[in-house]
Order: sequence, then structure tokens, then C-alpha cells
Amino acid sequence: MKNHYTLENLRRAIGNPILFGREGLRLASWPIHRGYGRYLDRKYDGGIDVMEADWDNLLVLDACRYDYFEELNTLPGELRREVSKGKKSWDFIRHNFVGRELHDTVYVTANPFSTDIEDDTFHDIDHLHMNRWDDEIGTVQPEDVVDAAVEANETYPDKRLVVHFMQPHRPYIGEMANELRRRVDLQGYGDHDDGIQIWGAVKQREVSVDEIRTAYRQSLQLVLESVEGLLEELDGKSVVTADHGEMLGERVLPVTTRVWGHMEGFSTPTLREVPWLTIEAEARRDVVAEEPVAQSSFDEDAVSDRLSALGYR
Repeated sequence: MKNHYTLENLRRAIGNPILFGREGLRLASWPIHRGYGRYLDRKYDGGIDVMEADWDNLLVLDACRYDYFEELNTLPGELRREVSKGKKSWDFIRHNFVGRELHDTVYVTANPFSTDIEDDTFHDIDHLHMNRWDDEIGTVQPEDVVDAAVEANETYPDKRLVVHFMQPHRPYIGEMANELRRRVDLQGYGDHDDGIQIWGAVKQREVSVDEIRTAYRQSLQLVLESVEGLLEELDGKSVVTADHGEMLGERVLPVTTRVWGHMEGFSTPTLREVPWLTIEAEARRDVVAEEPVAQSSFDEDAVSDRLSALGYR
């Protein structure tokens, strides 16, 4: 995560002194947040091992909250609440994939943290952030994930398929997100390194809480439409889930500050509890394990830029 204390942020605080008070409250809240997060980590005791679950296709939405998913989902199937192994993407990837031999599985992913996975983990990995990146917005669009997943399903009909969408994770897509980008100089979109992060914009009241929640909701609606289309193209049993949730200005406890995103470093129920929608199928896929496909090298600067655009660094 980028350094919070920068000259530009100091200028903003001088122009808006209320930010000094909010930063003081944030620092005072930090020990409470950390202590509560450690308690939750013990309570949840690890979370679900997604690779041990029964499915042919695992469709992962990035930063998707259970409550918003429950409200907006129209996909058929049995929905339950599960606990993720991670409160952020790398936690999820590390605890579910890293150090394992998953040679019966192909990973199609828009999340740049996939480049940290060892080459011999999956049978193949399609790193969409390297070949289907939208420079204008600074993400991989859900329809491009669908296209790549359909191709992978056709290429590897005898493999399990993990499909990792980037939405509803910011930068948001949809009508409200486009309006916010027109109105506010937001940092992290495409090659734009200046401006202000979306969470900073809401703290400075350039963006309202309702607007940011609307943008998140619309991003989720759009990716769910893409998921619905993808499910029509896939054979076998499917599960739709999330790597982690997202804080949208809720307070962990009444006396603490509002929390935004998922990079603060501590657990909350909203971050750890994720949807687990099971969609049964009459015919199951016959899966076999085979030696991994050789992976290409990566431009580390490009990967870093992708992570920055998504607010990770």
C-alpha cells in the first residue's frame, strides 16, 4: 500500500483541517482494530479450503461482500455464507493455492497477485492483467474474463477451472463510477498517478458514502451479469464465491473510525465472510492431472503498475 504520509496529503490536510482530527482518531482506533482483528482470526480458525471443495468451476469475485451478493444475486443455486482464508487477495491466494500441486486445475485470473504463484502450482495460468488490461480504467473488464474462461474451458475440457474476476473490486465500473471519474481527479486509473485515492475522496467529502456504495453495487451487478453468461457456457458443477469482502465506511466498533477497503491489515466479519453459491449439474467433468504448461516471464514494472491501479501499492 502506498505511503499514507505524503506531501500531497499534507497539503490536502492543511486545506481541510478536519482531516487532522480524522487522522488522529484513526491512529487512536488502530490498536482496537488490530485487537479485534486478531480475535476474529482465532474465531474463524482458517476458513474454507476452496480447493478441497466439490466443484468443476470455481468463479471468484474480488472483494465481494456477502450482504451485497445476497441482495443482488439472481443466479440459481444454493447460497450459504462461508469464511474466506483471507481478508485480502494475496491471503486468499497464498492460503488456498501456494505450495500445492494443482495439476488438474487451470487458473484464469484478472488479479495481478497471480504472478507470485510458482509456475508448477497449476496446470496452466492465464494472467489476464498482462494481456487483457483496460488501460483507460485500470482493470480487466468482466467480459474479457468471460472470453478467456470460455477459451480455457475449450482448450482444457478435462481440467477444473478457477476463474478470478476483478470486480466488484475498485476501480469501479458502471454509470456511477464514470460520473465520479468525471467529477473527481482520482488516482490509479490507467497511467494516471496523480489525483486522490477513492477512499481519500470520500474522507474529504468530494465523494459521498452513498455514491461510493452505489458505485460498488453497480460494479457487482455488472460482474454478476458476466458470471451469468459464463455459466451458460461451462459444463459441470459450479461455485460462485469471493476471495474476501470489502469495507464501505462501516465502523468496526461504535467508538472507532470508519473503515474503507481491505488493506488496513486486520480482519472484520465483512472482510472474512463471503458468498458460496453452489450450482449443481447433471453431468460432471472427467478431470485428469497433467504436467504444468510452461509460463512466460513477466515485466515486473507492469505488474507493479497493475497493482497500483487497483490500490494495492
